[in-house]
Amino acid sequence: MSDNNYVKSLKNEIDELRKTVRSLRKTVADLATQLESRDLYEETHPPGYSVSDDVRSCLDQDVSWARLVGLVENSNRGLTTMELAEKWGKSRSRTSEVLNRLVEEGHLVKFRDGRRVKFRPAED
Repeated sequence: MSDNNYVKSLKNEIDELRKTVRSLRKTVADLATQLESRDLYEETHPPGYSVSDDVRSCLDQDVSWARLVGLVENSNRGLTTMELAEKWGKSRSRTSEVLNRLVEEGHLVKFRDGRRVKFRPAED
């Protein structure tokens, strides 16, 4: 390899390293911003039960919970926690937790059908 080609090769490698460093700086800055946001959140919200600390999982959760509400809306007779857990693909305990939260928020209504507890959409 000639000296000229060797120098060009080194320059290309340096350029690639600079791009990597810029990318890493941006990643570090983004992570620092996320940490600051989280710290601010924790300062303004007391510790305890939190549905989610991550915005992306909150959005995923909203979509998933909307799907759960949709399952209830598509049932004329209401559904039990176990029926919904099977359709939703989550554990019975997690489904129960979310259903009770959706009842508290006014999205669903819990009612008795004989010995079974069922859920139906809240009336608008």
